[in-house]
Amino acid sequence: MEKNYPGEQWKPIVFNFDFVIKTRVEISNFGRLKTFNKVSNGNIMKGSMINGYKIIRLKFFKPKDEQVESSLNYFKKQVLQLSNKASQLQIAINNLHPKDDNYQFGKKQLEETSLLLKTLKESVIKKNSDDLKSRTIYYQALFHRLVAEYFIEQPSAKHTIVAHLDHNKLNNLKRNLQWMTPEENYLHQRYSPNVIASKIYLDGRSKEDSRSAKLSVTKVMLLKKLLKQGKAMPWLVKQFKITDTQILRIKRGENWGEVQAAP
Repeated sequence: MEKNYPGEQWKPIVFNFDFVIKTRVEISNFGRLKTFNKVSNGNIMKGSMINGYKIIRLKFFKPKDEQVESSLNYFKKQVLQLSNKASQLQIAINNLHPKDDNYQFGKKQLEETSLLLKTLKESVIKKNSDDLKSRTIYYQALFHRLVAEYFIEQPSAKHTIVAHLDHNKLNNLKRNLQWMTPEENYLHQRYSPNVIASKIYLDGRSKEDSRSAKLSVTKVMLLKKLLKQGKAMPWLVKQFKITDTQILRIKRGENWGEVQAAP
């Protein structure tokens, strides 16, 4: 069992469905999950990632249907009986001489029994598989939403989004989470470092693209030819009326990479 952090509290997750395997999952106000079952005694669950958030995915099984279980048990008994019969026939054949009249008859019976046994086994396997699929429950939940649901009071039904106050999707501490309305979250995300950086980048690209629009394929071919000839950067900037950054990108093939230099 993993040790708790100072001030860490745990609450069991309540599932709204019945399942057969005895499993208990707990969430802490520090954004950690642990599980208790026959192979785990409070082990911390790492989960996986989706869109930068931590998510837990679990698989449960509904209780078996009595009629389905009865039918499966019946077919399993049939398999056992046929298997015993096949074994007895094999023993009897082994004790007979190939020229004995009963030898061929026994072999034919064994082939028929083996074929029936194979068909029945395949049927049981399929029935088991279909039953398992029909009883499977796939459960998944985001770590930060579980923390909010179990440790933070939801102000109203309109507060449907759990936001990270520091914009770090992996910081799932209770104090870093807050229920927000879609409108509040929209305003909050505007101050995300990622959103700000993306805006700065796109604005920069937009300006550079507007400058590059001044170029044509012919001009780019000439520019690449002059670059090969070692023309000075200030002269090229003045001649083509674009920035030195744009010229360097063309030189490295980041922009207009498909255009070849003029001969």
